[in-house]
Formats: sequence, structure tokens, C-alpha cells
Amino acid sequence: MIKIREFFQDIFRYQKDYRLSIKETVFIIIGVIVVFSSVFTYWIISDQRATQRVLNKNFAGSVKNIYYDLKQFPTVTIGDSDYYIGAGYHTNHQIEVGDSIIKKRGSAIYTLIKHKTHKTIEFK
Repeated sequence: MIKIREFFQDIFRYQKDYRLSIKETVFIIIGVIVVFSSVFTYWIISDQRATQRVLNKNFAGSVKNIYYDLKQFPTVTIGDSDYYIGAGYHTNHQIEVGDSIIKKRGSAIYTLIKHKTHKTIEFK
């Protein structure tokens, strides 16, 4: 991990190597800060939108079909709609065709009811 002091020493060494003025160096530093701040803000907003999408889902029914993406996250078909159960939910391939899934709006919890045993499993 680069220490802040070493970071600024490197910047001022480059300033001398490339014969940059103090003003140009300050603009470069501000530009880097703006880029990192923009990326960080984008990540936060994207995460909030994804969380909101999960909270807005509302469905219940029997699983007609299930398939897994490359990262092994399931997409289940209930009725005529597909629902993606993404990252953060460790389903461990427990969902089977015929099982029932309940997801209530405003909740981040998926409730799985096994069709053979009627065992209830919650994915939080």
C-alpha cells in the first residue's frame, strides 16, 4: 500500500521529470481525485439501485424451471416470469422444480418451501 507521503513525492518527482508547473501538477491531482470520486459515486448509486430492484420484487409460486448462470446464481421461472436470484443469496443449488418460492415486496428475504418435505428455507 502506497503511503500518502510517498505518493506525493512520486508526483513531484514526475513534475520535475516532465517539467510540469505547480499549476499543472495541481490540475492533474484534482483530475485524478475527480475520476476516483466519480467511479466511487457510480458504484454506490448502482448498488443502491440493485438493492431497490430486489426490494421491489414481489412474487410467490411454484418453480417451473431453474437454470444457473456462470457464477452459479439461479434464475427461476414462476408462472410466466423469470426471477433472477443474484449475488448475496447462497442458495447452494437447493432450489428444485416443484418447490415454492415466496418473495415479498420490501423484504430482501426469499422463502423456499421444498415440495417433497415442506421444509422451509430462508435466503437472506
